Amino acid sequence: MTTGNQPPQQGQGQPQRGRPGAMTMAMQAVNVPTSGPKVLRIGVIQGGKIVEERIIRRRETVTVGNSERNHFVVHNEKIPARFELFQLVGTDYILNFTEDMRGRVGLPAGVQDLAQLRSSGAARNAGSNWQVKLNDNSRGKVTLGDTTLLFQFVSPPPVQPRPQLPAAARGGFVKGIDWVFTAFITFSFMMHFGFIIYLENADWPLESGIGELPPELARMILDEPPPPPVEEPPTEEVTEAPAEEAVEEAPQPTRTPSQNNASNANAENSGADAPSTAEATARVAEEAAAAAEMLLVGALGDGADSAFRDVLAGGAVTGDASDVLAQANGVGVASGAAGGALRTRGGGGNGSGEGGGLGGLAAAGGAGATAQQAEGQQVVEVRVRGNLRLDDGEAIGGDGDFDAQQVVRLIRQRLSAIRACYERELRRNPQLAGKVTVDFTIQTTGSVSNVRATENTTGDDAVASCVTGVVQRFRWNPGPEGGSVTFSYPFVFAPQN
Repeated sequence: MTTGNQPPQQGQGQPQRGRPGAMTMAMQAVNVPTSGPKVLRIGVIQGGKIVEERIIRRRETVTVGNSERNHFVVHNEKIPARFELFQLVGTDYILNFTEDMRGRVGLPAGVQDLAQLRSSGAARNAGSNWQVKLNDNSRGKVTLGDTTLLFQFVSPPPVQPRPQLPAAARGGFVKGIDWVFTAFITFSFMMHFGFIIYLENADWPLESGIGELPPELARMILDEPPPPPVEEPPTEEVTEAPAEEAVEEAPQPTRTPSQNNASNANAENSGADAPSTAEATARVAEEAAAAAEMLLVGALGDGADSAFRDVLAGGAVTGDASDVLAQANGVGVASGAAGGALRTRGGGGNGSGEGGGLGGLAAAGGAGATAQQAEGQQVVEVRVRGNLRLDDGEAIGGDGDFDAQQVVRLIRQRLSAIRACYERELRRNPQLAGKVTVDFTIQTTGSVSNVRATENTTGDDAVASCVTGVVQRFRWNPGPEGGSVTFSYPFVFAPQN
C-alpha cells in the first residue's frame, strides 16, 4: 500500500499492480492542499484479494475482532472480541500487537518485524500485548491468521460535496404538480365532503302516528273486512195432503163384480155414512204407521233376528254391495195390514214360508258374534324398516389433502336419505339385503364428481342408483387442498323386521 502516487513496494504482502488504486487517483486529482494531522488508511486482504479499504477520517482508536461494533470484523480465536489495534493516546497512534501476530512496521529507524521489536526491546510489554509508537510516516502490515491488515498515514481527502440534480430536474415540488388533475380531485373531495355534512345536519321531517304507514298498508291493518254473508237454510214447506187424497193414493184391492155391486150400493148411501168413512180412513192411516214402525224396529232391533245386525254380521260395510246383501236370510212378504210373516231364503226360517215378523232378519251361521269381535278393530299398516351400517372407507387416489373425518361426518348426517333408498325397494322385496360400495371424487371446490357404485351385492340396481344420486349431492366447504381426492365407502343394508 502506497501514499500519494508512489508505486507499491515489494514485500508488503500486496500483489503488484501496474497502476495506482482508485483512492490514490482520487487523491492525486485533488489539487487543493490539505492541512492538519494525517489519518489512517487501512486495507483488509483475505485470500490474496483486497476485500475492504477504508480511510479513518477522524483520528480515533481503531478496533478489530469478532464483534460487529469494531471498525473491522476479523474472525480469530486468538484475539479478544474487541482488540484496540491502533490506539490513539493524545495525538499519537500506538500499534498494539500480540505474540500470535506477524508483520512488519516502517519506523524512523527502518523497517522491522514485529518479532524483532519484541526481542530488541523496541516494543513495550504491556502485559497481554506489545506496544509500538507510530508517527505520520509509518506504514506496515499486521497478519492475524488468514487476514492481513495494511496501514499507512495519508492526508485526509477533501469532503466530497453531496450530489445534486441538474437544474432542469431541480424545479421543485410546485413545478411538478398537475394543476388540472389537482383541481379536479379538490373539487370532487369538497363536493362529497359537503354532501356528507349536509346529510348529517339536515332535519328531515318525520311523520308520526298512522302517517308513517303507506295508505295501502294502513287500510289492510285498520279497515275491518266485512263479515261474510250468512246463508239462510232453505225453508221446506210441508203440505198435508187431505185425507181424501191419502185414501185415493192407498192401493185398492181387486174386487169381484159382486163386490162392485155392493160398493155401488154403499156409494148411494155415502151421504148418510160420511162420518163412518172418515173413521175408516183414520184407522187405515194408523195401521200404516204402525206397520212402518214395526219394520224399522225389526231392522234396528238388538235381538238375534235384527235385519241390520244380519247385514253387519260379516264386519263393517266395506265390501261389495252384492256380498253384503247376500248375508241376509231373506225378505218376507207382508200379508195383511199388520205386515204378516217373512218368506225365508233357502236354509233359513222353519221351511214353511213363515218367519218371525218384520224384524226377523238374522245372520246365517252365527255371524252376529263374529261382527261383535270384528267391530272396532283398527287396521294398522306395518312399516318396513331397514338397517344401514357404514363400514370403514379410505382415500384411494388424488393429489390433494383432505381429512377423512369430515367425509365420515357428512355421510353420517345423510344416512337417513341413503336408508330411504333401501327401504323403498325393501317394500317390494322383503328379503333384499347386501352391500353397495360407492367411489366418489371430491374436487377442490367441495363438489363431488365421478360417483359410481363399484360393488353391489344386493342384486337391485335401483338401490345402487339411488345411493349414488344421494352422494352426488354432497358438498364440503372448504374442499381439499392441493388437488382432488377420491374416497371409497361401503354401505351394508339388512332388513329390520
